[in-house]
Amino acid sequence: MSEVDDSDEPTDLDHPEPTREDLVNFISEFMTTSMNVNQVYRSNLVETIAGRVFHEFGEEGLCDLMLKIDESANWISDIVLDGPDLDEMMFKRHGTFDADLVTKARATEGLIELNRKIWRLRKKYSRIIVDEIFTNENEASAPQPAEPDPDGIY
Repeated sequence: MSEVDDSDEPTDLDHPEPTREDLVNFISEFMTTSMNVNQVYRSNLVETIAGRVFHEFGEEGLCDLMLKIDESANWISDIVLDGPDLDEMMFKRHGTFDADLVTKARATEGLIELNRKIWRLRKKYSRIIVDEIFTNENEASAPQPAEPDPDGIY
């Protein structure tokens, strides 16, 4: 019989029983990795869908997609700025064109300030909107006072 060298074989002594902390860390890492996989999948799916809609239907298709997103999420959104607005302003003020203008605009202090102002205006106008809706709906259902008698008899 030949002798087999078992020195490379793992033994129970080489790997002690994991502690509770080791198991918690393992599960935490596993869950984090799983969430990252889901985030990557979601990001790729959204990019694929938006790209396909744009490729097949152009900006009008993206507008339809935005409307469907608004409807699904129960949002009311609008386009605040678009490329042509920025392109026109760049050309008007500086006589030049920049193909990366929208990307650069997203990283400006001006856009951050605009978003802050929009955020504040949301509260103000949501109050105005709901008050208008409430008033319009309640005026229509409230009994109207009788018209005065034009002859003054009654």
